Amino acid sequence: MQARQDTVYMSVLNSRKHRLGALDNPTVGLFISTDAGATWQHKGWTGYIRTFYTEAGIDGSIWSACGNGVLRSSDGGSTWRITTGWNITEVLKIKVNPNNPAIAYAASAYGVFRTKDGGETWQENNKGFPKPFVADVVIDRGNVSRLFAATEEGVYLSINAGDRWRRIGLEGKGVRTIVQHPADRTFFLAGTEDDGVFVSHDGGRQWKPSNDGLAHRTVYAIACDRENPAILYVGTHGGGVYQSSDGGKRWQQRSEGLSNLVVHSLLILPSKSSVLFAGTLNGGLFRSTDSGQHWSFNSQEEAQVWGLWAR
Repeated sequence: MQARQDTVYMSVLNSRKHRLGALDNPTVGLFISTDAGATWQHKGWTGYIRTFYTEAGIDGSIWSACGNGVLRSSDGGSTWRITTGWNITEVLKIKVNPNNPAIAYAASAYGVFRTKDGGETWQENNKGFPKPFVADVVIDRGNVSRLFAATEEGVYLSINAGDRWRRIGLEGKGVRTIVQHPADRTFFLAGTEDDGVFVSHDGGRQWKPSNDGLAHRTVYAIACDRENPAILYVGTHGGGVYQSSDGGKRWQQRSEGLSNLVVHSLLILPSKSSVLFAGTLNGGLFRSTDSGQHWSFNSQEEAQVWGLWAR
């Protein structure tokens, strides 16, 4: 039986090595690895495209959230087209419907936008938001009409595929990321600016802080181990990576080898949970092969690795 081959998507926003007008600037944008990070291949435009996050649909289409909008490729990243217009920029996340790859949601500095036709057209979906800035969107695997949004004013829920939103928790908290646990559809985690991690075990109805041992409480990224559901990781500002082995009750710092402690993206390799990736702001990408006990530099020196995703 052939071993599973994961595809890892790394979105590089920019690099401190970039110099205006220089001919030898480092390449940024989307990089793909099919060998657990041993090698990376650039996929995307060779121009300076600021890329925040990338996902793939079940049909093989690739979507990238970029500074100039949403880019889509239908040929594995060889060619791309911008699917959005002038009014949709600074797209921070793109989330693709797991059942219908023609439906996707863009979370941006100007709110949430939805396409139902593979990016041919986009509709603004901001009813209910007091402020339009949305850092992240999650599509509930159990009911794809239920969406969660991370905003400057807390966590918002839509039960009608984004047509209308209402706040369901963390009022006044700046929420940076929301994650649905891959092994438990009712378990959600939210990372905030300055207030740490909050968890919900009832599908988002109630949220409780989960910060015991978490000394750095600006949380940009969360990763959950699907093989051992009690193991969680968070990426923080200034503290690197923290791990919990009891479902978030207690956290321990796991940053040995990280030369940059501002971790903006985290990924557990789907086929081997002991392999982790941590994307930093201005420090590049790091990899651990022992569940976060030790880290080593992997690639993208002095770059901002804003997003990581794998299938």
